[in-house]
Amino acid sequence: MIRCFAVRHAVVSATALVALCLITTDLVAWDWPQWRYDAGRTAVVTNRLPAEMHLQWILDLPAPKTAWPASQEKLQFDACYEPVVFDKTIFVPSMNADSVTAYDIATGGEKWRFYADAPVRFAPACAGGKVYFVSDDGILYCLEAATGRLAWKVRGAPDDRKVLGNDRLVGMWPARGGPVLYGGTVYFAAGIWPFMGVFIHALDAETGRVIWTNSGSGAQWLLQPHMSPAFGGIAPQGYLAASGDSLVVSGGRNVPGALDRRSGRWLYFNPSERGTGCPVAIAQSCVFSPDRVSELSSGRMMQAFPWGAYTPEGAYGM
Repeated sequence: MIRCFAVRHAVVSATALVALCLITTDLVAWDWPQWRYDAGRTAVVTNRLPAEMHLQWILDLPAPKTAWPASQEKLQFDACYEPVVFDKTIFVPSMNADSVTAYDIATGGEKWRFYADAPVRFAPACAGGKVYFVSDDGILYCLEAATGRLAWKVRGAPDDRKVLGNDRLVGMWPARGGPVLYGGTVYFAAGIWPFMGVFIHALDAETGRVIWTNSGSGAQWLLQPHMSPAFGGIAPQGYLAASGDSLVVSGGRNVPGALDRRSGRWLYFNPSERGTGCPVAIAQSCVFSPDRVSELSSGRMMQAFPWGAYTPEGAYGM
């Protein structure tokens, strides 16, 4: 049978998406339901690709408009489009068109498009016939995967005040903590300036009911990177990751932090260690960020290690 799987085309501009037609006897199409496949962001699957792949269609998209200039190397979380695949459909977020678009995986034909009120910079997460995504308007949206109809939405910020950002009006607390689905719960974060407030949420994935909200993480008394104590907190920018009882929050230019996934209580955030907190992945009892591997339980750095892929057998980097 012919099965099509979506991947990013490795071109310099990183502005096109291609689907490859795979000749296989596998009767079940693969899903890639969230960024880097799973809640731990491991980017590892057990499926094997066939020996030959053939180009089926090409989708050309405008060049991405990133939230931060290229000189901010630690904050290039939206440097290219990040599609996901679920139920024979590819879902593509757009920071240019403020939308998520669903395309048929076999033909590349558009099924539906849903518009938010600001750029959509992170890949959606999919499960149970639903698609979840966040936007710079500060909102988490839940759509019906088959139709694009809005099922529910939850604002991650205290109100809907706007501010000028990236040459346009966006939410004063943009949702830059990319959503992660784990155990029937969807997690996301809004707010990027700790002194203005940061809001991390756990919601029931079916109904949108708020399970917990951590709204005090921007006013912690911490030892800062310059080794002086001061009020501050994590600035969520990047995809969240979840495993076991831990929710790991990407910290953008700073090290990641972790909360108790069930209660929302902070486990640790150690900015004095310095480092980069975007992107992150969880494998076994370790947290991987671009420049280090740390203990999941404490955040303590174990050793320097490059970003790569993680399996039960080991970690791989370049």
